[in-house]
Amino acid sequence: MTIKGYQEISTVQALNKYIPVAAYLGGMLIGLISIFSDLMGAIGSGTGILLAVSIIYGYYEKLVKEKKTNQRE
Repeated sequence: MTIKGYQEISTVQALNKYIPVAAYLGGMLIGLISIFSDLMGAIGSGTGILLAVSIIYGYYEKLVKEKKTNQRE
C-alpha cells in the first residue's frame, strides 16, 4: 500500500499518525452515544442497542460476502 507522494517507510509513519486519533475519536463517539441513549431512556440500554446494531451489521457483511462468493462460482 502506498500514499501518493510518500515513500514506503514514510507511509507507515503517516498512517501511525492518523490511526490512533481515529480510533480514540471513534471510541469516544460510541461512548457518548451509549451514555446519551441511556440518559434519554431509550428502549433497552444504550450499550445493548450498540451491541445489537453491531451484531446485525456483522451478519449483513457475512451475507454480502457469501453472495459475492456464490456469484463467482
